[in-house]
Amino acid sequence: MRRSKRLQVVLELAKRKEDEALKAMQTAQSSLNQQRAKLQELIQYQQEYQQALRDAFSTGATAENCATYQHFLSQVGGAIEQQQKAVTLAEEQFSKARLHWQSLYEKQKGMDGLIDRFRDEEDREIDKKEQQMIDELSQRKRH
Repeated sequence: MRRSKRLQVVLELAKRKEDEALKAMQTAQSSLNQQRAKLQELIQYQQEYQQALRDAFSTGATAENCATYQHFLSQVGGAIEQQQKAVTLAEEQFSKARLHWQSLYEKQKGMDGLIDRFRDEEDREIDKKEQQMIDELSQRKRH
């Protein structure tokens, strides 16, 4: 069996691993996008409540109402901090998944190139043998 054919099995396995890593990277990207969207929602929510607090101050709301707004804004601020940590973690997971996929992709492409080189060598050998056979046949016809 030709070397290129034997390595084809290894290449198929490498492609499967690379595909799995690509799916894991896409899942990590999706998770990162979701975490970022949640963070943006919380920031928007905080901005809306800050505006509501300013409006309450300007309309002469009671101190108790203002304190309630401020307490709620403090809780939203804590949620934003937690969500920022979740985003950072998701970014790290995505980065690791991307690096893993990149590594497998490069290995798979390298193996693909190696198989191509083997095929080229094998084809050249076949061509050389065919040419030798043609040369021998032409010499036999002459004698």
